[in-house]
Amino acid sequence: MRKITRRDFVNSTLIGAGATLLTGCTPESAPETFGPAVSSRAFPPAGAPANGWYGYGGIGDYASSHGNTPELVGHAHNIRYGKYDAVAADWIDTGETYDTIIVGAGMAGLGAALEFSMTMPPSKRCLILDNHPVFGGESKQNEFEVDGFRLTGPQGSNGFSIPPVASADEEAYAIGDAHYYRLLDIPREFSYSEPTGGAETTRFGNDNFGFLHWMQDRVDVSHFYGAPGERRHAARVWDNDLADLNVPGHVRKALLEWVTTEKTPHPVDGLAQWLDSMSIKSYLEDELGIDPVVTAYADPIIGAGVGSACDTTSAFVMYAVGLPGFKGYHDYYLDNRHSFPGGNSGFARYFVKRFMPRAITGSDSFEDILNGAICFDELDKDGEQIRMRLSSTVVRVEHEGDSPDSSDFVTVSYVKGDKVYRARARTVVMASGGWVNKHIVKGLPRASFEAYDTFNHAASLVANVALTNWEFMHKLGVSGCLYDGEFGFACNLRNPMVVGDRQQPHDPSKPAVLTFYVPFITPGLTAAQQGNLGRMQLFSTSFADYERQIVRQMNELFAATGFTPERDIAGIVLNRWGHAYIMPEPGFFFGRNGETPASKVVSKPYGRIGFGHSELQGMQHWGPAANEGRRALSELTRYI
Repeated sequence: MRKITRRDFVNSTLIGAGATLLTGCTPESAPETFGPAVSSRAFPPAGAPANGWYGYGGIGDYASSHGNTPELVGHAHNIRYGKYDAVAADWIDTGETYDTIIVGAGMAGLGAALEFSMTMPPSKRCLILDNHPVFGGESKQNEFEVDGFRLTGPQGSNGFSIPPVASADEEAYAIGDAHYYRLLDIPREFSYSEPTGGAETTRFGNDNFGFLHWMQDRVDVSHFYGAPGERRHAARVWDNDLADLNVPGHVRKALLEWVTTEKTPHPVDGLAQWLDSMSIKSYLEDELGIDPVVTAYADPIIGAGVGSACDTTSAFVMYAVGLPGFKGYHDYYLDNRHSFPGGNSGFARYFVKRFMPRAITGSDSFEDILNGAICFDELDKDGEQIRMRLSSTVVRVEHEGDSPDSSDFVTVSYVKGDKVYRARARTVVMASGGWVNKHIVKGLPRASFEAYDTFNHAASLVANVALTNWEFMHKLGVSGCLYDGEFGFACNLRNPMVVGDRQQPHDPSKPAVLTFYVPFITPGLTAAQQGNLGRMQLFSTSFADYERQIVRQMNELFAATGFTPERDIAGIVLNRWGHAYIMPEPGFFFGRNGETPASKVVSKPYGRIGFGHSELQGMQHWGPAANEGRRALSELTRYI
């Protein structure tokens, strides 16, 4: 069977495949084709980072923290290259002692903090240290002000389905989303802006993922494929068995076989473990006998969801997320999806508001939690049960004394500004990523270190493009687009959720945010190679060059229906995540060759240090991530 790539799927050659490795181009050097009207809105007049890749951050509380910051990347490299392997004489002892220090204020760290606030007496003290200027990890948001409208888009994590209401039995809420919906009184019903100006004729998805495949029967999506110069849009392609899709006939046939096959190559008993023993590519091509063009079509969809291509991703992922190929096993139908305006920043804000009520202005109502300003001066106040110290990168974690078994405290060293500080705690929860944990936890057991060493991580880029209008998409009758091109593979407009009196418009003549989720996959390479190449591309491409790519891609997609970048683009924010996902390779979930999964090995406490972070779930999601932090803290309570 000949090897077929995504290039074969579209029967064309990629234009400028991959990000060109350019450096040193500052935001002010944006090409003249952007026009002064765009440049004046897309870039701030002063204060842009000098390194050329961070770029504009939008407005509001999240403007200083969009994706990995330059400072964070610098500190991470210093950790990797051993700068903090020995304690230096100029490190400053803060004199602080806490019952728990939580490393990381992403969803896992917030889950640990929430558990601390609920289970510990008021006299107990907790400090959260996070390396970003704003809490939330990848659950943060970008904000724009365009023509008098406040627009919000996700920096990373977004999209959710409403969990079923379980019984009042507390055990029913032991893990995941349902536990936190009940605990935090998160709404289960949402309203969306009424469409005007013709928008009512187009079907929108509520998040940035469902439109890729799962909900194309309910969302108007264009497929833009074909040879160079012959590409054309085709909407609602699944409604007529792909007859309008501009690809060769054998591609249409293979895709239809993928969505209709009822083959069951393995009994239901033990199915999950069997699927985890192979890649998605192996399952589709070897077990189902489906043409490799389907693997090429699915590659970026899988990459956008878990970071890796089909040949390096466990087949259990495709089964668990409900992609086709398993009709003989279950009739999976994705329930209606939702996304808060800022993606899963809404969940992060719910957690913080509960254990630190003054951190966000307003009441504990839905609209105040999502819309209230962050009170940064309330986050790190002496005397509070929980304190949060931002822009503080932890670089060294170690038990005091000769042995973890006899130690009463753990010392945590962190960089803030240009100085290194040290604090101590009775317990520490490592809610930060495995790629850094293995370097900063000193004396980490060999088994844990080796297990962490099997983890490979994927880079991801989320670009939010603020538009003055989206008439060019309205003329196509679509809210999203899948394509093969220079920048990413898909983009879409979400149905704007109503949050109190803040409503984003839902009218083609008014502003909106167009979002691109860009995976970095290179089928044919190992997971480690794909991850490293993706990070190199992500961090060595300037903001200005990515902006050029975005404009060229939008021109190719929409110029024929009137798109003009100088008029239609109001601003662009890039969110670069160097380790956005763990790559769930075959064996990740159930282990390889009967061995204990690496995630189970690294989740074991090491003395007074616990480990709970989103990677341990494989398919990272806000609720299970928070539960990992919750679990890690609960395993240490005997020391508090």
